[in-house]
Amino acid sequence: MATHTPFIRFTYTVLNPNGLPQQNSWIVNCSYIVSIEANASNDLKLYLTNNQVITVNLGSDLDANNIMNEILQMKATGLEYSVYKIDSLEKT
Repeated sequence: MATHTPFIRFTYTVLNPNGLPQQNSWIVNCSYIVSIEANASNDLKLYLTNNQVITVNLGSDLDANNIMNEILQMKATGLEYSVYKIDSLEKT
């Protein structure tokens, strides 16, 4: 039985200092998203209520505008996206 959750998950791969791929996940509660930007580089920038900004590079397989719209319409809840990497997580 599938459960409905307000969270979305971005599973991403980065290289460790030895150059080996490491898979990580970042889980975001959709209700904490204040706004989202999609840009021409196919990146998403998520602004959260706790003043954190998450930049997600979606690579070439996913369309940033489509995912942004899914998140804003709450259609992305409970979904997992595989992305190239999360570029940065900064607290402003």
